[in-house]
Amino acid sequence: MLMINYNKLMQKLKEKGITTYIIRQKGLIPQGILTKMKMCSGNSWEEIENNIKEYNEKEDNVKKGRVFAGGDVSTKTIEDICQLLQCQPQDLIDWEVKLNPELSYESICEREKIDTESQDN
Repeated sequence: MLMINYNKLMQKLKEKGITTYIIRQKGLIPQGILTKMKMCSGNSWEEIENNIKEYNEKEDNVKKGRVFAGGDVSTKTIEDICQLLQCQPQDLIDWEVKLNPELSYESICEREKIDTESQDN
C-alpha cells in the first residue's frame, strides 16, 4: 500500500500565505484534490491513518456511503502544483510503500511453481 503525506505541501502553502480561500477563489487546485491532500497530511503515518479511519467511521459518512480510500493524486496535478510553487515533488510530499511480502517476485514465482507442480500430478 502506498502512503503519501502532503504535510510539506501544506507547510509550503502556509509559508506563501496561500489559504484554502485563495485556492478556491483563484481555482489553483481543484477542491476534491485539495481535500485528498488535507486528509493525507500529518506529522506521522499513524496520524494520517487515524484521520482516514475517523472520517470513514463517522456516522454521517457511513450513512451517506462516503468512504475515503486514499490520497491518490495524478502526477500531472503534482507537476502543476510544483509549477505554481516553483519547487520539486520531494519538496511537497513524503511517500512510503508498505511492503507486502505476498506481492514480491519471489513469492509470485513460488506460487507459480506450486501451481505448475500440482498441474503435473
